[in-house]
Amino acid sequence: MGLFDTYHQEILTYLKQKRREGAVTEFDYRGRTDWPISKNRNLVLAQDTAVELGDPKSASTSFLLWTNDYRSLRHNRITVVGPDLPDITTKQSSFGKIVIVGGEDFNQENSYERYRALELVRYDLHLKGYMMRGVSQYQREWSRISQKAIEDNFSFHTLGGALIDRFLELDFVRSVEVIFITAGRRDVLAMQSISDRVLRIMRAMNKMAEELSFDCDTCEYAEVCDDVAELRSMRQTLKKREATGHAQSQ
Repeated sequence: MGLFDTYHQEILTYLKQKRREGAVTEFDYRGRTDWPISKNRNLVLAQDTAVELGDPKSASTSFLLWTNDYRSLRHNRITVVGPDLPDITTKQSSFGKIVIVGGEDFNQENSYERYRALELVRYDLHLKGYMMRGVSQYQREWSRISQKAIEDNFSFHTLGGALIDRFLELDFVRSVEVIFITAGRRDVLAMQSISDRVLRIMRAMNKMAEELSFDCDTCEYAEVCDDVAELRSMRQTLKKREATGHAQSQ
């Protein structure tokens, strides 16, 4: 089983229920987006804003999963749970964004490096009329879309397509799905429960890879590794590599 397969299944179960409720719109994205790029700092002022997604007063979650089983993903699929951007009637909206990446050869030795590459891409968007106002270490995301962009038909198809384009530029990525949630606070918080668990895995992986810390008795993420077999395998791989490197330096 992959590192995030359990959470992927929970997301699929959630989407299945929302489809039964008639709350889901899905697009198959084809080709590169032709939305204009803003090469300078893309500032969207409050008075020019049509909608704020995930502002501090609203619920917000944004996270990324990956899997080796890339053929199981619905490649280039953009799913919207709730109203699309032109149909949101409030100035502020609770917001969820989930990116699921399928790639080749994610393993114990390269997972951390590939995770870092994916994280950099996730926020590397410079679309005219779209401003990432704030991204936190707690996997929240706050963004603004300008009134002019909405008038020019900026939608989640545009935003999701731009994300897919960026991820597919990485040579190890084979398929991408993007899910946006605007159905309300309850729906976003349901996904935040998954996000919180994903974040614990990410932090445990960071601690192992950056600090080369393998003392489970003193580690605050010991229970995470106990529950996730892939993290235990990664720990053993990194521990052996560190021991080999230390021995060679003697």
